[in-house]
Amino acid sequence: MGNEHYARFIADWCAATGMPAWSAAEDKHVEIDDTVVGLVSGGPDEPQALHIYIDLGRYEADEMYPNLLEANLSPDPGEPGCFALHPLTRSVVYRTTRQLNDAHGAALLPVQLQALIASARHRLDAALAH
Repeated sequence: MGNEHYARFIADWCAATGMPAWSAAEDKHVEIDDTVVGLVSGGPDEPQALHIYIDLGRYEADEMYPNLLEANLSPDPGEPGCFALHPLTRSVVYRTTRQLNDAHGAALLPVQLQALIASARHRLDAALAH
């Protein structure tokens, strides 16, 4: 996709984490706290968007799906994301979006992702206990 926001995001992320840079045309999967996180650019339709997919693992309880749908109905006001089912792995995924702009630097995102992972796992646990 090659837009300036995503290219800057990659440069800032790599400077903050020490990771080697990746192409702005590719999606990136990173592991944070033993959790795979997908980072996907919004593309030409959403040049400032960074879509974040957090793989929370595979669960076999069919009865949990209504609970996850209910959790999506009342999202956390501080984190407007939603739960989904990965079409290939059948893992529960938490999906959210960040806007890439000067106020939201990629250097802070790794730490923010740790908090987001913890929040998503907490919401998942609450949905499963429902």
